[in-house]
Amino acid sequence: MAKSPCRVHKKVGIAGTVDLMVAPLRHMSAAIAALVALAACGGSDSPDVAPDTDVTEVSLEPIQATTTTEVVSVERPEVFPPDSTPTELIITDITDGTGRSIAEGDTVWVDYTGIRSENGVEFDNSYDRGQPIAFTVGVGSVISGWDKGLIGAKAGGQRRLDIPADMAYGDNPPGGVIEAGDALTFMLEVRAVVATTTPNDIPEIDTAEYPPTSDLEVVDLSIGDGATVAIGDSAIVHLMIANAESGDVIFETWSEGQPTLIEVIEGYSIAGLFEGIQGMAVGGIRTMSIPSDLAFGDEGIPELNLDGGTPILLVVELAGAY
Repeated sequence: MAKSPCRVHKKVGIAGTVDLMVAPLRHMSAAIAALVALAACGGSDSPDVAPDTDVTEVSLEPIQATTTTEVVSVERPEVFPPDSTPTELIITDITDGTGRSIAEGDTVWVDYTGIRSENGVEFDNSYDRGQPIAFTVGVGSVISGWDKGLIGAKAGGQRRLDIPADMAYGDNPPGGVIEAGDALTFMLEVRAVVATTTPNDIPEIDTAEYPPTSDLEVVDLSIGDGATVAIGDSAIVHLMIANAESGDVIFETWSEGQPTLIEVIEGYSIAGLFEGIQGMAVGGIRTMSIPSDLAFGDEGIPELNLDGGTPILLVVELAGAY
């Protein structure tokens, strides 16, 4: 889905499909990597990151934990070619979403199916990969038909885009099924819409009010009014990690401007987060006081100076769920 071939991860499958993922957002730190890669008791291996890798440059794409539990598949809508080849951008809302409307600068999570408008031949979809793609709207990281065509859509909405060739790949297709001069048609499902955040958006809490605990303790600072998270869902979150013993905040995502996606399945993240996020509603903020055996166990997070056996405090803001 990248604007130019140099930004496309091309992967031609047995059916000739092309993986048109945008270049991944690059904000995922060692803390997030640990959250989504450590098993419940902290005994799983750490993510495969080379010793000289800058941990701030680990891909946003979730790291699947070693587990027999699979993410629940998402049913995808059908998409048919238009009656005539589009010569201008045509936007059709199939289902209206709720909440914030997409604006330039927002980060969105989108599932999609793409076909050639001329004959309906599919060239790519996100559903087979099991994850939506995430990107910032209006900065040129995707074709202009998406940058312009997604404006105004809302989370939970389903939108069809019929895109003329000059707003797709023009005469420089990425290869595979797409040919030079092709108009493209997409059926998209918007999973989440998140405005860019700054340090001013960090929830104000006194970490001293959340001392170490031997059991998982959950407190809702605010109740959301969106979808409620259940086992098997995908959740898009901002979060803060603090050392519960010292009260020191060792990591937070608001300053980076982007939340991250986790799967609410056992073994995908630390047990305290898996258990503590269930029942949250989108828009809510929740604290989770987590004992070490439900956090990072005896391994801790050396990169962030969190020793093994240390209980933590998580502050989670739920930005989206599906």
